[in-house]
Amino acid sequence: MNPLELFQDSNVSDVLIEGTREILIDLNGELTGTALSFESEYQTLNFAKELLVDTNTRFDLNMPFGESNIETEYGKLRIHCVHGGECSDDTLISIRRHPSNQLSLMELQARNLITGEQLSQLLEITKTKKNFVIVGATGTGKTTLLRAMLTEVQNERIITIEDSAELNLQGKAISLFTRARNQDGYGGIGLTQLVRQSLRMRPDRIVLGEARGKELKVLLGALNTGHQGAGFTLHANSTQDVVTRLETLLAMAGIDNRLAHQLIASSLDYVLEVRRVQGTRKLMEIRPMRELYV
Repeated sequence: MNPLELFQDSNVSDVLIEGTREILIDLNGELTGTALSFESEYQTLNFAKELLVDTNTRFDLNMPFGESNIETEYGKLRIHCVHGGECSDDTLISIRRHPSNQLSLMELQARNLITGEQLSQLLEITKTKKNFVIVGATGTGKTTLLRAMLTEVQNERIITIEDSAELNLQGKAISLFTRARNQDGYGGIGLTQLVRQSLRMRPDRIVLGEARGKELKVLLGALNTGHQGAGFTLHANSTQDVVTRLETLLAMAGIDNRLAHQLIASSLDYVLEVRRVQGTRKLMEIRPMRELYV
């Protein structure tokens, strides 16, 4: 029994292994049970170790988390594992398939993810090199929308910064990836360091896969001094919550709310909110950042 075979269905985006209890799939945006399951914790743990075999990180009770990206006959998969017995009673495995095709904005409209009016707005934002942030919960299509907007950019040097290769842009795009620490705790490369390095690489646009911490200070500082056309995603529940979320991340970098307020307002032009509605991903709102400070 190989749970990866569940990806034979092209509509499956995620396989979630809940120890010996059950194996779930994300099928067309909805979690669905399967008839598969592991018979023992030993089997589940061994499967996790097989998925992580090519990584240079420890995966045991002392280092109970493991991540990897692997190439398979079902496409490129992102693996995340939690070792049973420490943070969880059971070994937990989350597997996500990276999209194999890059959808354009027009294709998103054809699939009813965006409207015709939104298409025109997104094209204008991209063409005029406005800085934007895409917000939403997990699995709402933030990266899909970000990638689609960037496919409209021609003949520009885009530098993307990610934990793993999800954007996979073509053309003149350059990709930078973080690196985990080795077994001795050395050699890690984080998002903040990569954002700083990207500024010295003559970027036309800087794109951050997801803002999660202190790297946001460096990125917004760059946007505040003239860099244009930048985009990134952010976990936030709604457009209304985005300012609070951004200020919280900047506080982690030692910036108080007053300065954070000024930095956000002068750096970002638009907020785009995506959401799942009855299992379908949709762009709910395109809002100028200045309206959130009224």
